[in-house]
Amino acid sequence: MPLFFLIAIGAGAFVVGATTVDVVQDGQFGQTNQFAQAPSQPFQANAYPTLQECLDAAAKKGVPSSACQR
Repeated sequence: MPLFFLIAIGAGAFVVGATTVDVVQDGQFGQTNQFAQAPSQPFQANAYPTLQECLDAAAKKGVPSSACQR
């Protein structure tokens, strides 16, 4: 084959290869987030009998300690 045809075939393969689809990424578009957290309940400060228990629970949930003010 003449060199021209080999160059044309190589260029065509390069262009087609550059426009192929990544099927691994495309397969993820229709999926939902499987690790989504369930909606959390609001922090109930009056559910804890002592101030220390309320402060401990607030720290675990990332709630400011001011939520335990009575």
